[in-house]
Amino acid sequence: MKIGDVRSTTRTSRVAGKKSVSGGQATPSPASPVDQVVLMGIPSAELTPKVRSALMTLMAEVQELRTELRGVRARVSDLEELADRDPLLDIFNRRAFVRELDRVLAMIDRYGVRASLIFVDLNDLKKINDGKGHAAGDAALGLVAEVITANIRQTDAVGRLGGDEFGVLLLQSDQEQAKKKAQRLSDALAGRIVNWRDGAFGIGISWGAVEIVKGVSAEQAMEHADSAMYKAKRSRNSTRS
Repeated sequence: MKIGDVRSTTRTSRVAGKKSVSGGQATPSPASPVDQVVLMGIPSAELTPKVRSALMTLMAEVQELRTELRGVRARVSDLEELADRDPLLDIFNRRAFVRELDRVLAMIDRYGVRASLIFVDLNDLKKINDGKGHAAGDAALGLVAEVITANIRQTDAVGRLGGDEFGVLLLQSDQEQAKKKAQRLSDALAGRIVNWRDGAFGIGISWGAVEIVKGVSAEQAMEHADSAMYKAKRSRNSTRS
C-alpha cells in the first residue's frame, strides 16, 4: 500500500469513527486544530519538531531575502533615475533624452503620431563664464531649464544635450506649433534676470524647430533641429552687426 493510501485511510477513519448519541448514525467530527495547520504544503501533524523548526527558520530566511530584494530593487530604480538626469540640472541628460526621442519615433512610425523637436541654445554662455565665472554660467543654464520645464506639458520632454544646448520634444505638435512654443519660451526667458553677486544679468536663447518625419533616426532628427537653430543664430548675429 502506498503512503498516500495509508494517510487517506487514517483521515477517513477519524471522520467516520464517531457516532451521534441520539440517532446512532455516524457524524463527521470537526477536524482537529493540528490537522488544519499546513506548513509549506505539509500538514503540521506529519512534521517532527526538528523538521518544523528547520522549515520555520527557512521561511524566516526567505522572508528576509524578499525584504532585502525589495530594497535592492528600490535602490536600483533610484540609481537608474539618477543616471538619466543631468548632473547640474533637474532634467534629462542626453542619453535619456535620445531614449525618449527613440520612443516617440517608434510611435510616429507605427501610429502616425505627430511630434516636433526644438533645439535651444543659450546665447553667450562663454562670455558669461569668462566674465562672471562658471558658477554664473551654471545659474544661467539653471534658469533656462527652469523656464522650459515650467512651460511644457507632462507629455513633453526636455533634456540638456551638452554645454549650452537643450532639446525639447513636443508630442502632438506640428512645426508651426513648435515654432510658436519656441518663441514663447524665448519671450519668457527674455524677461527673466539672473541675480548674481556682482550684478544681475539677462539672458537670451536661439532656437530651431522642426517636425519629426517618419523614417528618420534620432540623430537625424536632432541634426535637422540643430541646423535650424544655427541658421537662426547666424541670422541673429548678422542682424546685430
